[in-house]
Amino acid sequence: MRTMDWQPDNDMKAWGRENFAAIPVEGIWSPEDAGVTYKKMNDNTFALMMMYNHPDSKEHHERLKILMEECGYVVMEGDGEMVTPPLNPHHHIEQEYLMKQERARGWLCPECDFPLANCDLETRSDEYIENIEAELTNGEYADVELWQCVISCSECETEIRMEPSDYHLLAGDASFMSCEINNKTYIALTRQQMKELADADALTGKVVGSKVDGHKVPPWLWGMYCLVIDKSPIVKGEEE
Repeated sequence: MRTMDWQPDNDMKAWGRENFAAIPVEGIWSPEDAGVTYKKMNDNTFALMMMYNHPDSKEHHERLKILMEECGYVVMEGDGEMVTPPLNPHHHIEQEYLMKQERARGWLCPECDFPLANCDLETRSDEYIENIEAELTNGEYADVELWQCVISCSECETEIRMEPSDYHLLAGDASFMSCEINNKTYIALTRQQMKELADADALTGKVVGSKVDGHKVPPWLWGMYCLVIDKSPIVKGEEE
C-alpha cells in the first residue's frame, strides 16, 4: 500500500530510464545518502537488498520504488535486510563507506567477469576528460575538472574506465592518493608521515598544484604534499 501521493516528473523519469538501463544485471545500486541498496536481478527487475530502519530511508525507498515502476521495472522487497543505522554521524559515514567498499569487491570485468579487486590496481592511468560548470552545495557555480581512472583487466587485458570515486573504493587510499606524471610517481603523504619525515629532517617532496611540469594533476592531489620518485630512464654516461 502506498504511503504517499508523490509522483516523479518527466525529467526524473527520463533520468531513471537512462540510469536504470545502464546498471548491469547483478549490478548493485546504492543511491547516495538514501540508506537503501538494490540489486538488478534481470533486465526488468530490481530487488531491495538493504534498508536502514529509519523513516527517511523508508521514504526514499517508497519514492524510488514509484520511480522504478514508472520506468517499467518490478521491485522485489521480501528479502531486504533491515539495518539499524549508527546514532553517531561519524560512525554512520564510516559504515556507509565500508558497505560501499564491500560492494566494490564484487565488481567484475565487463568482458570476462574477472574480479576487478584481483586486478593490478597499482598500475593505473588518470585521464582528463573536460571542464564543466557545476553547482556547489552553497548554490554557487564553479569550473570543475572531470577525470577518469583507467585500469587493465589482469585476465583479458581489457581497459576499464571508471569514476575516480569508484577506483578509490576499489583500491583504497594509498593507491588512490598517488599518480604517474611524466615518468614520475607522486605519492601524497598523510600528516603522520609528514611529521615523521620532518622529525627525521628528511622532507624532500613538494606540494603539487593543478599542473606539474606543464602536465595536469588529478584534482584529488591538488594541494597535497607528495614524495616524488623519478622513473625516467638513466641515459648512458649519467651514472658516471
